[in-house]
Amino acid sequence: MTPDASSTALAIGGMAVVTYVARAGGLVVARVLPSTPFITAFLKHLGTSVIVALVVATLGKGDGPGYLAAAVTVGIAAIGRPTTALLAGMAVAALIRAL
Repeated sequence: MTPDASSTALAIGGMAVVTYVARAGGLVVARVLPSTPFITAFLKHLGTSVIVALVVATLGKGDGPGYLAAAVTVGIAAIGRPTTALLAGMAVAALIRAL
């Protein structure tokens, strides 16, 4: 059964609203939380923990391109460039899988 255009638009709009509320809710919570050393450290390292979770999930698949992409990601993240590490790892995985 193929959905019609109106139900597709409704689903996309609903997802957009949920995404916006989730992101805005995070900002509201961040303003309410006290600025303790623990919370500051948690927020500082949050991006790195997301990268680690993605790398570990990739390693769980156990394929060659995933291992190489994970190695690139970890290597670049180790020098303190988490966003660059994530982008480089994705580029390496995409390039190797395309070959």
